[in-house]
Amino acid sequence: MQPVYIQRIASIHPQGYAENHPYLQACEPDYKDIITNATLRRRMSRIVKMGVACGLECMGELSPEKIKGIITATGLGCLVDTEKFLNTLIDNEERMLNPTPFIQSTFNTIGAQIALIRQVHAYNMTYVHRGLSFESALLDAMMKIWEGDGQILVGAMDEMTNTSYTIQKRLGILKGIEAGEGAQFFLLSREAGEHPLAEISGLETFTGQQTAEEIKSRTIRFLQRNGLDSRDIQWLVTGKNRTEKDCIYEELETNLFPESIHLSFKDECGEYPTASSYAVWKVVKEAENCTVSTNILIYNHHHSINHSLILIRKNV
Repeated sequence: MQPVYIQRIASIHPQGYAENHPYLQACEPDYKDIITNATLRRRMSRIVKMGVACGLECMGELSPEKIKGIITATGLGCLVDTEKFLNTLIDNEERMLNPTPFIQSTFNTIGAQIALIRQVHAYNMTYVHRGLSFESALLDAMMKIWEGDGQILVGAMDEMTNTSYTIQKRLGILKGIEAGEGAQFFLLSREAGEHPLAEISGLETFTGQQTAEEIKSRTIRFLQRNGLDSRDIQWLVTGKNRTEKDCIYEELETNLFPESIHLSFKDECGEYPTASSYAVWKVVKEAENCTVSTNILIYNHHHSINHSLILIRKNV
């Protein structure tokens, strides 16, 4: 697989528990400094501001002509606006509805807003593939770059609301799991340039209930296709969230990567459909201080159904 280079990163993520919140809530910046249009900012819901601000920060001062695509991903979309629209639908008995919450609740709102603010007239796509939303967006970005496009902005975001948290708890989805939220963006390019932060060397996804042995076999084959074996992986990053499903991660740590450095990320960002984007941000950030070339493997599963392997290399 041809590598793709990460040039810039940005993240809005939790920094511990906030008061009166049973889940990990993202620590948001002062949006006035990033989204300067007050009227536009006032119309945005929380996740839209979070995603747009993160995307704009990742782009920096880069000329919009150099961005050949904006690709976003979300698992559950704009929950606050969806709840607002549905509540109004009930309260008004389906009459005299304000269309704004419905328009703002669509999944592609964030990617579209970034393009409108920065006047990026290029490919714009949003992926909503449950626990593989970010991986789908990342794969699309990589294919666009392989086809010859220049720099692609790719990001993922999900929010948690009190209503959503209560519903998921009642359904047993969050049993023993720390829920979270956040937004991460990455600027990818075909050429390494002078100072790339890291390179994405491989990506694979698969679905369905898998045994630890099946996942181990898939991981070995994934590494072989990328010219590596388990001894070549210096860091193994997993989505441990302190439940009985951690046994899959522990199997890899113990039997396949016993000599690797073992890291986790959901203890920092919580569980949400696009949490793997935080894992990529985390390892790229921490790899900045590496003094030797490092191979990093991220394995994550979302509720044991959506699985992904992401191979990242830091060259020194």
